Amino acid sequence: MAKIKQIIAHEIIDSFGWPTLAGKLICDNGIEVKTSVPSSSSTDKYSVYHLRDDDENRFFGKGVTQAVYFINNLIAPKIIGVDLSKNLAIDNWLIKADGTKNKSKLGANTILLVSQLIAKAAAKCRNLPLYRYLNQLYTQITSEKIEIKKIPTPIFNLLSGGKHGENSLDFQEFEIIPSSRFNFSQSLQLGVEFYHTLRKIIISKGAIPSSGLEGGFTPLLSTNIDALEILKETASQKKLTLGFDIFFAIDLAASYFYKNEHFIIKDRTKPLKKDDFFSFLQFLVKNYPILLLEDPAYFDDLSYWQYLSSNLPKEIYIVADDLVSGNKERLLAVIEKNAASGLIVKPSEIGTIYETLVLINIAKRNNLTYIISHRSNETNDDFIADLAVAVQSEMVKFGAPARGERVAKYNRLWEIEREMNRDR
Repeated sequence: MAKIKQIIAHEIIDSFGWPTLAGKLICDNGIEVKTSVPSSSSTDKYSVYHLRDDDENRFFGKGVTQAVYFINNLIAPKIIGVDLSKNLAIDNWLIKADGTKNKSKLGANTILLVSQLIAKAAAKCRNLPLYRYLNQLYTQITSEKIEIKKIPTPIFNLLSGGKHGENSLDFQEFEIIPSSRFNFSQSLQLGVEFYHTLRKIIISKGAIPSSGLEGGFTPLLSTNIDALEILKETASQKKLTLGFDIFFAIDLAASYFYKNEHFIIKDRTKPLKKDDFFSFLQFLVKNYPILLLEDPAYFDDLSYWQYLSSNLPKEIYIVADDLVSGNKERLLAVIEKNAASGLIVKPSEIGTIYETLVLINIAKRNNLTYIISHRSNETNDDFIADLAVAVQSEMVKFGAPARGERVAKYNRLWEIEREMNRDR
């Protein structure tokens, strides 16, 4: 197996216009790989720490030159000459070198960049597609084999609100999920056509089809229900059968509009107590073909999550993102309380590929649907598309079928589908 000859990290700009990390690994056999990772500014108590410079004189403190220094001058020199077959050993060394629960010493962004570079290089040196290599790595770590049979179903973000949109919508994302009876290329075509049809409908209503942080449109609508109605109208115009051809999903990101133990939404004139908000969610799932609700409760209210999971229809995925934030202990608490039926997985919330695969295995063993997801602030790197195929994620969240940092992931899934079809 080839050995590491050089690792070089540098700054790039992410989809939010802020610095993040990119890098290159050169092997002693001449093979080179590149990757980049999203950086987060999250201060959530369960989230990992992303290292930023905090120098207000440069990029308003959001630079990552310290992370670049750590990689180029502290981490890289320690692993030059190491065989790439030591992939998992390097990941574990990175975890120990940081030595904190939340990656506060080196930064999860620092660690993830190195981890992704090692995985990409190991795959390329074995002449394997990355998804095949990651699939083998999963088996090596867990002693469990996952057979690669399909491309995950995409969840398309079409309308954005909350902190992702400059409009009056409270909920963060209004999405569609094509039926799993479609293959990926059919789902992608459906999503792209739906997106452009929705844009025409928004314009026809005299609204501006501006886009939010992940590519979803942000028209000025009066209520959250209005957003679902415009999705229904688009489906009708496309002659798609709701509940058969497509389903709806909502990322509520409820922590955004949860204040003083009440949910404050435009659809109701008064703040809602928990029982009233539950009744509102019941109304939504009864009147719209909703298959998935993400973050429908405050991120630190585990008992209410448990209540929703127990009392909403069992066919609805109750998906945890902020509730877990890639935190293994939080996931185990969710499992113990049966507080969710699905899990959002973002490697940048975790730190290493090793830890990401372990988290997925915990979810899988406990019958939680795991969904590989992008970050809001993304790069054009498509690593997570290969990861989703490797672990056979039932669904993926990559944003709207627009903007380079989103479509890079969709295009990679499309490429993998063509590869798999040729191999059959």
